[in-house]
Amino acid sequence: MKKYVVATRPSLLAYTQTKQVVQVLKEKNPGCEFEIVKFLTHGDKVVDKPLVEFGGTGLFVKELENAILNGEADFAVHSLKDVPGIQPDNLILASFPKREDPRDIVLTSTGIGFSQLKDNCIIGTSSPRRILQLKILKPGAVFSNIRGNIDTRIGKLQSGQYDAIVLAAAGLKRIGREIPANAFLSSELCIPAIGQGAIAIECKTGDKETINMLRSINDNETEIAITAERSFMKTIGGGCKFPLAAYATIENNMVSLNVMIGDHNTSKIAKFFDKSTTDQSEALGIKLAHKIQEAAKKLNIDIII
Repeated sequence: MKKYVVATRPSLLAYTQTKQVVQVLKEKNPGCEFEIVKFLTHGDKVVDKPLVEFGGTGLFVKELENAILNGEADFAVHSLKDVPGIQPDNLILASFPKREDPRDIVLTSTGIGFSQLKDNCIIGTSSPRRILQLKILKPGAVFSNIRGNIDTRIGKLQSGQYDAIVLAAAGLKRIGREIPANAFLSSELCIPAIGQGAIAIECKTGDKETINMLRSINDNETEIAITAERSFMKTIGGGCKFPLAAYATIENNMVSLNVMIGDHNTSKIAKFFDKSTTDQSEALGIKLAHKIQEAAKKLNIDIII
């Protein structure tokens, strides 16, 4: 029986979603055995600063990638929104299971919806993308840094440190948490982070046996959608240092892509939408990236790489 070692972060969400991925892999590949190993990343160690202050999203994947390259693991399971646009040499994002709900949610201390919050409410989020889009909807809101796992953040909300906090719906759903119906933000009002709700499985480029096994749970529509989103991100060259968003959907062999870029300090924002056939999803992302780069120049939006 072929045995695979699977690298994951130690957080409840990361470990839970890795177990869920492994369960589906077992069902598709009954002749394989899997061992999950936790690796602490730099992003897990530093929980008192916004990610933008010490390197951005790649801090959650580097140690897992090193584990693959060093032979300590055969593949790693990532939240795709944590994965930089370009992979290290010799590594490939081999498979993308079916995407979970990509939307953002706003949980409030009193259970009311986002629109009912007072104008000068305190909202816990460290995301420039969320700050910019929510500031447009609630100009008087005060945005305060928040880090930590889901339980830690909800605990801070319940203790009265914030009037509301912003989370990804996918994370709560994966760990089995109920989400109030009034908590969801539409993907038009708050365009999700690139890859939000999606999982990427990474392994060595030359490991054909592992790639073939991982492709057994690949979801074609998810792969097409995130190809559009990530080609947009790669062309821009950004991460989470400035507000950047892209969300693609698939219907009738067409890809629809909403994108956004902005500056949460000046509240300047540019949004665009376009569509293409599914076989042109990568070109669609590149096209909208060039379009939004031109808009950013006209608006004097500073794109910090």
